[in-house]
Amino acid sequence: MRGASLTGRVRERQVVDGLLAGMADGGCGALIIRGGPGIGKTALLEYARDAAQDVRLLWANGVESEAELPFAGLHQLLQPVMHRLKELPRTQAAALRGAMGLGPATGDRFLVGLAVLTLLAGSGPVLCLIDDAQWLDRSSADALVFASRRLTAGGVVLLFAARDDWSALAGLDELRLTGLEPAAAEALLRERAPGLAPQLRERIMNEALGNPLALIEFAKTAGAADPQGLGAPQAPLPVTRKLHETFHRQVDALPEAVRRLLLLAAADDTGDLELVLRAAELADGQAGAERALESAETAGLIRIDGGLLTFRHPLVRSAVYQGAPFTRRCAAHRALADVLLTYGEGADRRVWHLALAATRSDDAIGAALEGVAHRAGGRSGYATAAAAYERAAHLTADRRQRGLRLSYAAEAAVQSGQLGQARDLARRAEPLTHDPARLAGLARVRAAVEFELGFPSDAGEVLVKSAESIERTDPERAALMLAHSIRTFSFSGDAGRAHDAAQRLSLIDVPPGSGLTPLVRAMRAMADLLAGRGGVGSPIHELIAAAHHVPAHRPAERLLAASLALITAQDTIALELAEPVAEHARTHGMVGMLPHALEIITEAQLLGGRHLDALTSATEGYDLGRDTGQLHRLAHLGGLLAWLTAISGDHERCRMLAEAGIRYGNDHGVVPAGALSTWALGLLELGMGRAAHAVGHLESTRHPIVAVWCAADLIEAGVRANRTEVAERSLRTLMEWDRTVRRPWVSAMALRCRAMTTSGGDAGQHFEAAIELHERCAQPYQHARTCLAYGEWLRRRRSRARAGIQLRTALRIFEDLGARPWADRARAELDAAGEPRPGHGTDAASPHRLTPQELQVVRLAAAGLSNRDIARQLFLSPKTVAQHLYKAYPKLGITSRTQLDHLDFGTPAATGRP
Repeated sequence: MRGASLTGRVRERQVVDGLLAGMADGGCGALIIRGGPGIGKTALLEYARDAAQDVRLLWANGVESEAELPFAGLHQLLQPVMHRLKELPRTQAAALRGAMGLGPATGDRFLVGLAVLTLLAGSGPVLCLIDDAQWLDRSSADALVFASRRLTAGGVVLLFAARDDWSALAGLDELRLTGLEPAAAEALLRERAPGLAPQLRERIMNEALGNPLALIEFAKTAGAADPQGLGAPQAPLPVTRKLHETFHRQVDALPEAVRRLLLLAAADDTGDLELVLRAAELADGQAGAERALESAETAGLIRIDGGLLTFRHPLVRSAVYQGAPFTRRCAAHRALADVLLTYGEGADRRVWHLALAATRSDDAIGAALEGVAHRAGGRSGYATAAAAYERAAHLTADRRQRGLRLSYAAEAAVQSGQLGQARDLARRAEPLTHDPARLAGLARVRAAVEFELGFPSDAGEVLVKSAESIERTDPERAALMLAHSIRTFSFSGDAGRAHDAAQRLSLIDVPPGSGLTPLVRAMRAMADLLAGRGGVGSPIHELIAAAHHVPAHRPAERLLAASLALITAQDTIALELAEPVAEHARTHGMVGMLPHALEIITEAQLLGGRHLDALTSATEGYDLGRDTGQLHRLAHLGGLLAWLTAISGDHERCRMLAEAGIRYGNDHGVVPAGALSTWALGLLELGMGRAAHAVGHLESTRHPIVAVWCAADLIEAGVRANRTEVAERSLRTLMEWDRTVRRPWVSAMALRCRAMTTSGGDAGQHFEAAIELHERCAQPYQHARTCLAYGEWLRRRRSRARAGIQLRTALRIFEDLGARPWADRARAELDAAGEPRPGHGTDAASPHRLTPQELQVVRLAAAGLSNRDIARQLFLSPKTVAQHLYKAYPKLGITSRTQLDHLDFGTPAATGRP
């Protein structure tokens, strides 16, 4: 609603006032103001604009006709601060230049979002007001959402006004506007139309349903036509439709030349006054066009501000455009296209107008639209590319070419996250497509959709069926799809289907010397591992070894090999493979790749006992997964965080994360997320001494790899709960894994578990052998678990002095790790043994008191990185980095950056980051 009063919006004004007050103190926030047309969204933005003091104001309007132009909304919003582009880190500046069409495109919309984050945070305090956000292009919306979620300091507030049914900004706080209360509606009418007869005022209030714009517009039209309100009441209609009809009647009363000019403005809707006037001149001449413009402005339907033409309300534009016959709309688009032919810029806009003017197939326009799509994809405007390819297909007469363009549209829709649209496009493309390579591409689209919206197992089946259809004509492509299906089945924990896919893969005759051979052999071996058949074997080792020679800019190959290294307990090698990928992603701003890399890094650090490192990696990956909408990664990393919080004894957060992971895993068939979360709950119960409850959780992990990883915990829980059969069955699983992977820390765990399930003197020998192995490999958490179990065993055998040695070692390690429940158990055992506790304890000024992100920041600061460098590595703003340091210093008992050199923050990752 433009220009309406804020009568009756006390609560809403208070919400906005709170955000503005926080901004003045350096705080940040983002809010979506939702509601139907005319409900007062724009008026609330204008209130914020007028209430903000001493801030930089940035305003943008979503434009329906620009919804297919990548980064059009961002260009409008950031234009006043683009002179600061040179202050951004090089990769961010390049990304933003590419998005704005000022340089080569980078193709990463999240890197553009990071540049927006840095630019806004460095310009604070800044108030960004985005009206009609439902018409933002998808690229701009993604970038702004990413920036909004990661802004924590610098005094930046973003307010979006959007219709109720728009979901692109999901995850941000919302303020929903509804109709005014009767008293407020009456007060608004008395303010805007004081002379209304009582009967008419009551009738307008009944029909407007509290919508402020409807109240004002109905008062104007009804008051003029029926001043006393004595006419027959209108049939009940939705408020928006009634408003539409009200505006349509106003437009219909205008002269032909004025309606023609309004239609031209509605058909373009970029607000380009010169373009509209020049198009109007084609029919009415310069003088006629100028008179029409004056009449439209006098009627109050449009506003002119410099070279910008805007409609009084989006419903006015809609009434003008939708009320015009189809042939007149086409003529308006042709006129605009003719004028744009002489413009220095706007080539893509001209193509869109030609496409909208076309009434039949047109190969030339279709080819031009395909060029628009290609350019948009290069600038990471994948939603625009999908729309352009789809419209190009609509204009294409040749069935094969139409199918090809629809398939391109489907692939672009997947990249833009519009998965429902991608599914529809793929279905439409398939009957028109006969090329096996294109059909395989469509199968990958459908698999991607099923993986995200359906179940991984269904995605795997799509890949298997597609591979079957092409295995004779294109064996290499079929083999690749089957290999990917095995990886996909691992997400669903479906060892049977993975094995079947591997069997089919073994029957495909891949040409000798094919680059796929190592992958094919390794994925067949992976299927055997999932099914519990055989050992690791050379194929997996060969793929892992070969992956060391794969450059970091080919992340999929390195991360696949790293995940296989984790299955085979090679945590150090997994880090060697994954950390260069993370470093490359940081250096080049590949934000979307980082959650996957950090997921694998977290698992490697977790298996290696580097819990503090794992916590920082998991937290960063979790936050980035949330901010980039990677829900599977979010659930998986949430399960890893639940495990780590179980170790630290944060019961509430552990249960919250684990329950979310289990729920997501069940709803989407993503078994690893649920399995990791279930393991976390079992570990939490075990740490609390509730062994029977722990058994219940640990027995219900449904993923074969996670079941192996948690076998040692299930054995201990089974022993403590007197569930001998559970402990013995799990011991066989662990011993088989030990024989398969032959890693010292796994052997040490297996020896500890053998000791716990053994009666008599042999148990002591197993414990001693386990301790000896622990001392040769850095796995402090498992070392402490073994010392605790050995100490308990020695105390029960009344060897108190020897028990005290083991228990004090366990206590020291648990305290160093921040594993509070386990440290409490070690203290209780020392007390029961009558042995003194060590003087060592968790220092009040300790890294364990820091949040994971604070720990990341102080580690990098201690390594000598500037705030700007830290911000670039962690995808934050420099002001957020400064805020983290400000909060961290008191927790560490220091007052300056130079004192960080004297603190021990644990082992940093090999990449130079935490």
